[in-house]
Amino acid sequence: MRRQDISIPAALAGVGVGAGLAFTLLARKVKAHETRRVDGGTRKRLPKRHTRTTRIAANVIRPLGKWYGQSPLAALVAAATWRAKGPRAAAPIAAASATAASLAWALERTIRPRKPPPGRHSPTEPAFPSGHALQTAAVAWTCAYVLLREGVARPSAVVPLALALPAASGLAKVYMDKHWFTDVVGGYLLGATIAA
Repeated sequence: MRRQDISIPAALAGVGVGAGLAFTLLARKVKAHETRRVDGGTRKRLPKRHTRTTRIAANVIRPLGKWYGQSPLAALVAAATWRAKGPRAAAPIAAASATAASLAWALERTIRPRKPPPGRHSPTEPAFPSGHALQTAAVAWTCAYVLLREGVARPSAVVPLALALPAASGLAKVYMDKHWFTDVVGGYLLGATIAA
């Protein structure tokens, strides 16, 4: 086995463990109410008036962070990857999609909810971590890695999408006052853990 063959899995394992540990640390800080200054400061800096265009954009992006939005897209990418490179290449994409959706569902039911921002209409629904950020990041980053590893797509096409989709999905929730900033960061950290 070549050195490069060993170093990539080790690097991915390191990213996964590091992101998981960072999420655990952030979750403890959220539970202890130690993120209020960051969350409140971020909220104060965002514009309070949302234009019709920003509301439409947020609503268009919204399904990407839900199982019913990300799962069909992941299935399409997995199917194309399967056709080009076989089932072993497509399996990580399907696994990331299913894991992200299952984890988001489980966390909604197990993590004690913290008070969401005032823009959230259901104050009893958990805000931390953001399921939108979690699911979009896990699927986008896994798809990007697999497509690049398998040589199915060019970096110039895949990398911008893999960065833009999770950023838009998570940060739209902060902008629309549906999640705190640290909710989104927590979602990104779990998404990175799954993708790695």
